[in-house]
Amino acid sequence: MRRLTLAAAFLLVLPSGVAMGQAIPATNGSFSLFASWSQRDYATGETSDLTELIGTIDVYSENDPDGGLEYGLDGRFATYPGSEGRDERVSLYDAWVGYRGANDRWTLRVGQMWLNDLGGLGSVGGLFGEYRFAGDSSFGRWRVGAFGGKEPEILDAGYVDNVDKAGVYVAVDGDHGRRHVLGYVRIDNDSLTERAVLIFNNFIPVGREFFLYQALEYDTQGAAEVGNSDLTYFFANLRYSPVTWFDVQATYHQGRSIDSRSIAQDVLDGRPVDPERLQGLLFESARLRLTFRPWRTVRLWGSYGEDRNNQGDDDWYNNAGLGFSVVDILGIGLDFTAANNRIDRFEESFDSTYLSLGKTIGRRAYLSLDYTTSLSVFRYDGGGVIIETRPESDRYALSANVNLSRTFTLLLIGEWLDNGDFEENRVLTGLTVRF
Repeated sequence: MRRLTLAAAFLLVLPSGVAMGQAIPATNGSFSLFASWSQRDYATGETSDLTELIGTIDVYSENDPDGGLEYGLDGRFATYPGSEGRDERVSLYDAWVGYRGANDRWTLRVGQMWLNDLGGLGSVGGLFGEYRFAGDSSFGRWRVGAFGGKEPEILDAGYVDNVDKAGVYVAVDGDHGRRHVLGYVRIDNDSLTERAVLIFNNFIPVGREFFLYQALEYDTQGAAEVGNSDLTYFFANLRYSPVTWFDVQATYHQGRSIDSRSIAQDVLDGRPVDPERLQGLLFESARLRLTFRPWRTVRLWGSYGEDRNNQGDDDWYNNAGLGFSVVDILGIGLDFTAANNRIDRFEESFDSTYLSLGKTIGRRAYLSLDYTTSLSVFRYDGGGVIIETRPESDRYALSANVNLSRTFTLLLIGEWLDNGDFEENRVLTGLTVRF
């Protein structure tokens, strides 16, 4: 069951709708295939190369106001031809079939799904049901939902052994995308409650001038029934535009990353838990950004922020930025963007610069030449996700995005990276098919 691919279940259950006399609804979706090759030359004289083939697919039924059968599939796969020590990977986000009542009054689904109302805790493989109350109150339209099943693997198709998940939520939807959600999710690891979390998020728009988005998670008990209850995640994003040519955006983020899965396993195995692991990795960030549009094609912005974590001396460090962009220069489809961020951290400062020159060619193609310094690279090393900071790096890239038709889009990228200790050349091509 650990390597179960729910796409197979999706294909098996879907025909049952036809057997029950239900017509299969129309489909919206896309399929993309990307191929990349990179070669890295180290200052020591060593050379390495990597070939990747990555595919994505998303298939969703169209929403029929009269209700009926529905389905969804969203998956990723990757393979590394000629590379030793890298396994093929299959990741699934959605692979479910269900039935929806008329006017969205109720919904039932079975399979693997990601419930967006619950953010990062919304993944589950099992059963899901939702009921919407008839009519609109003065506050909006209310709905309630519940789910239960297995905990999916994060980056693989399958489920975590002996880990179950269940939850409930209540939500209300209003005009212009307004939404408020309050939920509760419990994750059980064998005989332990690994996490028990209250979730709240909302989106509040006021015309076109203002919006506020907030999300938080509060663990009602310590990880694996040890430690203390605490606020483990909070994010707020506010934007205000009093006039058409100016807006201000403020964000605040506080998170505490605790590896509750490994802590639960230690408790189950009778091993002592280090108190520092119960504290986890703390990250806190605050940002303010001002944007001016003196002309229709010109944007100017400035930002200032402070960040800290509980590594090192736990001091706040600064992050300030300036930038501007001009689109359709002289009416010939030429765009230019320039931005610079200065980061002060650990008594050191470095600048991250971004320059981009783009050109629209006809109605179907766009070419872009980009230059970037001080990269941060997101990668997976087989044991977890790693973010590498490379303040001394320089990257040059040439890309082309071509809409061959309404169905086909072609992507071509060539880039060169100089990181001091090594140089890297990379070529990527991709084709997206929409249906």
